[in-house]
Amino acid sequence: MDLNLNAIYSGLYAIIKYSTKKILFKKQWIITLLIVILMGFVMGYAGSQDWADADILDAGMELMDLLILSFILPIISMIYGASLLRNEIEDKSITQVIIAPLDRSISYLGYYISLVLSLSLIMAVVCIVGWLAFFGQVGVDGDAAGILGTMIVLTTIGSAVYSAMFLLTSIMFKRPIYFGLFYAFIWEGFIGLMPGAIGQYTIKHFIRSIGAGMTDFGSLGSYMEADGGIYGALIMLMIVLLGIGALLFKNKEFP
Repeated sequence: MDLNLNAIYSGLYAIIKYSTKKILFKKQWIITLLIVILMGFVMGYAGSQDWADADILDAGMELMDLLILSFILPIISMIYGASLLRNEIEDKSITQVIIAPLDRSISYLGYYISLVLSLSLIMAVVCIVGWLAFFGQVGVDGDAAGILGTMIVLTTIGSAVYSAMFLLTSIMFKRPIYFGLFYAFIWEGFIGLMPGAIGQYTIKHFIRSIGAGMTDFGSLGSYMEADGGIYGALIMLMIVLLGIGALLFKNKEFP
């Protein structure tokens, strides 16, 4: 039993280490760099404007909410999540994983963990760069530091949920990027803004509801605060997405 557990741990660690390096240091880092530069430019330009003292915290939170939670987080998650397994399937490097003695469902969990860790790190960098570009000009205090902490927590939660969804699509579809574009721009970008209950059926709604209980600034501070039902729904969504993905990965026939 101990030998089996050691084999599982060592195999899981190997996949996490390999996949994390692959995510962070392959060609997608150029896209990430461009997004970080864009974030710094937009937030820096906004911070250079003449803000009334009472508006600074609201403005900074509003900009980070809009740019990160509504745009950068789902896009970055889509780019990395939809391509991680799909690229390995297409270049047949996935063969080394599926013929290994480690159970495929454990391997899938390793890919998921590496994706969450990588996305959380990337999004933390995006948050810090944007926060420094804005608040570094207008002044940093305890409330401003709280905004940065809130955004890092929310992007970490978002990374975990989006990773579960987009990693699943990389198994289900040959061109998962199409689903990702639809979800990011149509479902969350358009449907999510519509009035009524339909706008609540998005990951962004869950994340912003959690954020409403963490800050008093910007429109996020007045958003519908999460209750036990929202937390339960978010956890259940992650479990279902991960379970389906692991099951498909375990039973899928790879060329």
